[in-house]
Amino acid sequence: MVTMLAAILMGWPAILGSLGLSAWGIVRRSPAWLIGGAILSTGFGLYLMLGANLWFSALGFALPLLHLGGAAAVRRQRTGLAWLLLVPHALIAPFLAMVVLSQ
Repeated sequence: MVTMLAAILMGWPAILGSLGLSAWGIVRRSPAWLIGGAILSTGFGLYLMLGANLWFSALGFALPLLHLGGAAAVRRQRTGLAWLLLVPHALIAPFLAMVVLSQ
């Protein structure tokens, strides 16, 4: 049961769910959805932080902060900036998928 919960909070449901929530928040211009995306991306961020690579550790730390920055941008009606802040998360997901599928 704990393994399944960890897989949900740190795995693909969290990765895609946080991106989906944040994208929905930008489209609806509702910062609350982006805050939900930040909360959901925290598990994936922690997973990246535990890696040996310094760049992934830094990205894992910054991932929820980027979602929160997107929420602040949406609050100030800067949706273009909010989309830009989601780009690192949107790029790391396909990269991680390629790594997992190549094993």
